[in-house]
This record gives sequence, structure tokens and C-alpha cells, in this order.
Amino acid sequence: MGDIGKRSWIPCQKRFYMLKWIAGWIIALIWFAGLTRSAAQDVIPEQITPPFGFHWGESQKAIETVITKAQAHIVSRDQVHGRDAWTVEGLIQPSLKRTIIYFGTEKTLVEVELQYERSDWDLVAYEDFLNSARQKLEAKYGPPTVLARDKKPEGDVMETVVGYQWQQPGSSIQLFFYSAERNTDVYRSVSLHYRAG
Repeated sequence: MGDIGKRSWIPCQKRFYMLKWIAGWIIALIWFAGLTRSAAQDVIPEQITPPFGFHWGESQKAIETVITKAQAHIVSRDQVHGRDAWTVEGLIQPSLKRTIIYFGTEKTLVEVELQYERSDWDLVAYEDFLNSARQKLEAKYGPPTVLARDKKPEGDVMETVVGYQWQQPGSSIQLFFYSAERNTDVYRSVSLHYRAG
């Protein structure tokens, strides 16, 4: 009887250690899967910086140097809501019509607005461009806040505005589609607004 008890105990003991070993591996796999998933969710989005190699807080002189080196041209210098605003043409980017650069009270860079327009684009082409830009920005900065999604008449003009915003500490970016239609007259534009603060 003593031998029989010993023989039955040895397989039970082996099964017990095997189950412990399997349980340990299962716990390790679950922990690793959770670690991997939380690491994927905690991906830090890229910092929002202005385009064309500009930097927030740069002086007007430094910005003008970059524009000159890019062989672009400042076509106007205006005051818009108490800020200096330069309209620039010739900065190279697909479908970019013009760039408006805004300077704050200290005459340093605070905003860059890119305006995209093409005379050969119809509504579908503008929507495709908007959706492509939104998807690229989402991939870099995460999901946006919807700022506007309106279509309504303003007098005899039908206006459509769609807007998104990505906000980070110290900077933001807004993407807008604007359309104004009166009979056969149509104006459409997509704009990106890079903003400090």
C-alpha cells in the first residue's frame, strides 16, 4: 500500500508543477499583452510646429529671411485685428494658393495660415482634399475636436463651414473648409491655421 500511494503521488505532483508552470506563462502573456496595449494607447502625438521651418516666437526679420531663401514673395503687409499680417505667395506646397503669417504684439510669429484653392477643383475635389488633410493630421496628433459643421443661407449666399481643431499645450492647428455659393458664383477654400498658445 505504501508503494501504491507513492506511485499515485508522483504523477499528481508532476501535474501540479506543470499546471503552475502553464499558469505562470498565461499570467506573463496576459501581462505582456496589457503592457503592449497600454503602450500603444499612450503614444505621444507630435508637437505642433509651424510649417516651412518657421519657429514660434521668431522675429519678422528671421521669417523674412526664410521667405527670401525660399524665393517666395511678400505680396502685402497689413494690420488684421491689431496684428501684423503678411500675405506670402510662392511657398511651395501642393495646391497652396497663399500663406498668411501673423505676428503678435512683440512682432514675433504667432500664427501661420495656409490657404488651398484650385480653379479646376469641384466640390468633390475640395472634400477629398479636406478628408485627406484631416486623416494626416489625425495620424500625427490624434482625434480632433469638431469646431463647425454648418450649411446655411446668409442672405442670398449659401455658406458651408466645416472645421476641426487639434490642441496641445503651447500650440494648436485648425483645419477649415469654407464654401460660398450664389447662383453660378462659387468660392471654395481649405485652410490650415497653425497657432502658438
